[in-house]
Amino acid sequence: MLTVVLGLGSALGYALHDFLMVKVVRAAAVWTALTWSMGIGLVILLPLALVLSGPPSGSAEWRAVAFATASGVCEAAGLGALLRGLVKGNLSVVTPLASLAGGFVAVIMITRGEPLPALAAIGLPLAVVGGLMASVEKAPKEEVLGPDESAGNGAGGAAGASAPARRTRATAGAGWALLSSALCAGTMLLCVEAGALHPVALAAYGRLGTMVVLVPIALALAGLRLPRALARRAAYAGIFDAAAFVGLAAAISVGPVAIASVVVVQGGTMAAILGLLVLRERLSRVQIAGVALTCVAVALLATG
Repeated sequence: MLTVVLGLGSALGYALHDFLMVKVVRAAAVWTALTWSMGIGLVILLPLALVLSGPPSGSAEWRAVAFATASGVCEAAGLGALLRGLVKGNLSVVTPLASLAGGFVAVIMITRGEPLPALAAIGLPLAVVGGLMASVEKAPKEEVLGPDESAGNGAGGAAGASAPARRTRATAGAGWALLSSALCAGTMLLCVEAGALHPVALAAYGRLGTMVVLVPIALALAGLRLPRALARRAAYAGIFDAAAFVGLAAAISVGPVAIASVVVVQGGTMAAILGLLVLRERLSRVQIAGVALTCVAVALLATG
């Protein structure tokens, strides 16, 4: 029960982070926005970690620090991919696809010997099918007919002519979302190896590794300046992300990891609901069905 509570708290933090960052990354460079949000997390977590557990000592803790640092780098790459997907893709599609990371981790942990919950046998295939359905959409008419022909057909200018079939294509942001899911799965597995650390310390050293990588990239590609309103929004997102990372580390430490991983990615479900209800995103029926299947799959895995 504690694993589920911690995981859902982490999921809510990640969902709120993604929701806040949609506006930021559509108006500013992704790496700049990510550096701001992650930097706030480091400022919060590192002093707190030193107070709660002190500096690392012993070979086991230093080994865990190395894995924690790597997890932060991996998470930053995963969030960067997710935010790139959100630049053009819908929150209600991109985040459920990214949440497939929980299924990947669950399968890996089960092959390592963790027991397979009965509902997981249903949830995992549903997650794959739902992800595929959510990641395709009809191409706009302009891409099939061209702008002139499309306008003419709409006005009756091409009466009697059969319109070419509208082909499907990958949903905007779907590729980035799937890359994010793979990287987030790597983050969770690295956190497992850093279990010798206090959850706050794990998150703090993860954020330290994140910033070592992010700052040079942001400086080289886009700089660190953000308009005040966007910087404030990114800072709030960073607070939620820091809390979510601690929740993830704590849920994994309590275990089992297979359950923790799929509960944490309920953030995709929460973000999808925010996208549909708050941002008023419009999806096709197939996409809605795919998002629904993905959410049901994640819920089944979490329940199991």
